[in-house]
Amino acid sequence: MSEPQIPNSGRIIDHWLGGTHHYPADAAAASEFAGLYPGFPQVYRTLREFVGRAVRAVADEGVDQFLVLGAGIPTQGNVHEVVPRARVLYTDIDPANIALGREILATTPGVDYAYCDASDPGTLDQESAERILDLTARLGVVVVGISTSLEDGALQDTLSDLFDWAPPGSFLVADFDGEALASLPTILAKILDQAGQPLHLRGPDRIRPLLGRWQLTDDGICAVDVWRSPTPHPDKVFVYGCVSHKPYEMSQ
Repeated sequence: MSEPQIPNSGRIIDHWLGGTHHYPADAAAASEFAGLYPGFPQVYRTLREFVGRAVRAVADEGVDQFLVLGAGIPTQGNVHEVVPRARVLYTDIDPANIALGREILATTPGVDYAYCDASDPGTLDQESAERILDLTARLGVVVVGISTSLEDGALQDTLSDLFDWAPPGSFLVADFDGEALASLPTILAKILDQAGQPLHLRGPDRIRPLLGRWQLTDDGICAVDVWRSPTPHPDKVFVYGCVSHKPYEMSQ
């Protein structure tokens, strides 16, 4: 396969996280973004650290399998590295991410990469899912980097569909881009140009109703920097995160 000339968001993030699964075009784009805002790579490192703490917390609740939606490149502290005894199915809609992910994970037992449109759990590759996961047992569902591309109604529907789909006792790990990004107009304009669609930035008061029937842990919705971490609260919140669960029994 020839070397890609078009940057890929998953490989850009891999570059920022110190990984090796990227190409010169990705490194150049990553440097360009970091030139617009030097703190941007740290935003993604902080987000990855949050995911690590969150999935460990879910694993501590006895969950031993995870579905990761919009996974990007499955390296650098991703779910199967943080909870190595768990079964993990990474998913994406990007064929390049899926192909590279499968190559990376080819020799890792209990872990695979498959197609799924994160906004529609019905598109999940059932053959891959049933090979890796027990879809009748509770899951940790990780949804990171998805919400910013969905308007409120679509995101609420997606999270509601995931709630209906997930077995009782399952957990949801999710992130939401914060309003602080709007304070960086230059980089926001660059991201908008790359994405080709509106970005949806939210604070906790706007996020909470979108979770619907998912029940928040006592940690609530907070900056990913401080979720179960002694890190001081940041001056600007670029990403919020939370963990929620689906109760075994719902009140009527």
